[in-house]
Amino acid sequence: MATPVTMPVLGLTMEEGTIAQWLKREGEPVEKDEPLLLVETDKATVEVPAPASGVLRRIVVPPGQTVPVKTVIAEIAAPDEPETGPPVGAPPAAQPAAAPTVVTAAPAASSPARVPTSPPTSRPAPASDEGAGGRVFVSPRARRRARELGLDATRLRGSGPRGRVVEADVLAAAATAMPAERVLATPLARKLAEEHGLDLSTVTGSGPGGRITQDDVRQVIEQRAAVAAPPPVPTPAAVTPSEPPVAPLSRLRRLTAERMAASARSVARVTLHLEADFTEAARFRQQLAPEFARLGVARLPWDALLAKAAGLALAEHPRLLAQWVEGAGLRQPAGIHVGVAVALDPEGLVVPVLRDADSRSLRALTADLLALVEKARAGRLLPDEMHGGTFTITNLGAYRIDGFTPIINPPETAILGVGRIADRPAVVDGQLAIRTLCTLSLSFDHRVVDGAPAAAFLRRLAELLERPYALLGI
Repeated sequence: MATPVTMPVLGLTMEEGTIAQWLKREGEPVEKDEPLLLVETDKATVEVPAPASGVLRRIVVPPGQTVPVKTVIAEIAAPDEPETGPPVGAPPAAQPAAAPTVVTAAPAASSPARVPTSPPTSRPAPASDEGAGGRVFVSPRARRRARELGLDATRLRGSGPRGRVVEADVLAAAATAMPAERVLATPLARKLAEEHGLDLSTVTGSGPGGRITQDDVRQVIEQRAAVAAPPPVPTPAAVTPSEPPVAPLSRLRRLTAERMAASARSVARVTLHLEADFTEAARFRQQLAPEFARLGVARLPWDALLAKAAGLALAEHPRLLAQWVEGAGLRQPAGIHVGVAVALDPEGLVVPVLRDADSRSLRALTADLLALVEKARAGRLLPDEMHGGTFTITNLGAYRIDGFTPIINPPETAILGVGRIADRPAVVDGQLAIRTLCTLSLSFDHRVVDGAPAAAFLRRLAELLERPYALLGI
């Protein structure tokens, strides 16, 4: 029996998804758990495995189309299994109430004097609604879906009772209209390529897993235009340069922009800066790294130490966890979940979340962080892995940035900016010494918390990092 492929539920809040790319073509063999397609959500692009082994018999939903979760999007069947019409689990292919309508209406459209010259077939040939050869019956759902997809439902071959066209027939017809060559690209990149008549197979992708972004397409279009443009003709009069072309945004870049702009408009942001002495933390990290490696954790990044310290400090200063609810008051989350910002240039930022950062061991948090960062850069993060954060850390130290003003990620109240960790001269016990220093920048929403409690939190965070052995206490 054929296995339906449905739009997966990738998160508790997910209601619909967009088919970003089919990784297999119709008729190609697939293995269970082999990557079958890419689904794009508001938070990420997720690789979806095949639910069964067999042959990809039918693709119902083409790339770029958004459908609700649990909608049938394809069908996998055994190689020797005959086709049975619409995909398993598709919208009703046999409706008992519709059968009498077809049986009685079909003869009425025929001429009484006409004598058939060939045996009737079980699936009538396509015809128009009022054609001389007879009527084509289309279900209301199929007619509505055909209008949405720009198809003429009366020209389709129906698989319902007496040749009735059902919704699955419309979706199957839309799927067959897909281009034969499927290139890994974002929907916006496809749209831009179509507008300029560009073959995506000639474009090299720079996104995760070689995925083609709209910037890749724009770059090729600009290069092609530069080659085709005639040499400029010098003129005595000055010519005003034309406006440069506007490049469309990827979904992730657009969402990042919208959320950051909304934060800047609505949050009463204040930023505090503190220079912390990381000399002991650097020694602590150097000593722990070999032990972590022996236990299966490849390395100990600074962000793991920062997340653990932030979790412990937040447990002592829970006012930094409260969230502003417009028109209602303050909401206190149940857990301490620290997000760590990961840059996916040029797409934007994603923030995977470390759960229960206050109570879990440093080794467990480190292992989770390494796995989440790897998934983020490969474009495989699930929405639930980016949901529910109560505090965020963003680290620009690798770019030689000392201090900055991070933008709060609503509905969170605070975000910690981390500058570069470097050796600098400092005064210790009245003597000049070389110490490992780092500037910590805490941005917080002044509607939720005042400056003194925020400063107390930042001071406690610095103390934990200056005396890092406390991070092993749990």
